Amino acid sequence: MAATHQTPIELILRQRISPERLAPYIRETPTLHEAIRLYRWNIDLSGAVYEALHVFEVVLRNALDHQLCRWNASQPNPETSRLHSSDWLIDPSALLLRIAGRDIPDAKRRALKSTKRRPEGHREPLHEDILAAMSLGTWRFILPGRRDAGKQRLWDEALCKAFPHLRRTPRELERAVEGVYHLWNRIAHLEPVINSNVPAQLVNMRTVIGAIDPQLLSWFTSTERISTALTTRPSAAPRGQERGPSGP
Repeated sequence: MAATHQTPIELILRQRISPERLAPYIRETPTLHEAIRLYRWNIDLSGAVYEALHVFEVVLRNALDHQLCRWNASQPNPETSRLHSSDWLIDPSALLLRIAGRDIPDAKRRALKSTKRRPEGHREPLHEDILAAMSLGTWRFILPGRRDAGKQRLWDEALCKAFPHLRRTPRELERAVEGVYHLWNRIAHLEPVINSNVPAQLVNMRTVIGAIDPQLLSWFTSTERISTALTTRPSAAPRGQERGPSGP
């Protein structure tokens, strides 16, 4: 970084944010002033990405959940000689128990903690409570694409119906969700996204949402702020050129 005059607030920010956290931004810019501007832009971009991820995850999980409920209700339960219920989170069939069985108990525990804090008093978690507590990683994992006959069967019999407008292969769909998942992971851990190829993950979000519902894709495209945020990335001054003071 060029040796330039650093204002008091810049020195405070470097200390309180920490040199380690600012390091990725300092590597991209010639001065601390520019690094802090880039840091602020990363916060703005992360906020826009988080908003889009909110829509993406809710739409994806609801589309998959609808098909999983229908499919689960068609599966025989060897223990009762009857069919399973439509509530695959409470009464999962053997295949779903194998594929998502590790995630369901964790989601139930998170849902139980949430329902205990409700002002109306404690109650057992319902399907919607557990569904909301499932992670994006679960939806990525149950899609086909790897060599798993059970996942392929679940796709062929149920999950393909969640994407009636899909124009790509199931493997490409799974890769799109996986790419968005990795971006979600960085956002969730407050990691820099300045070099995370956010435009490519925006394309992946659009691909998945469009495969579910083109009208919803139109709404998503008209409301997401990622595209605008990407155009406002600050331009670094030429190395050696000092800039004025910077706010937080």
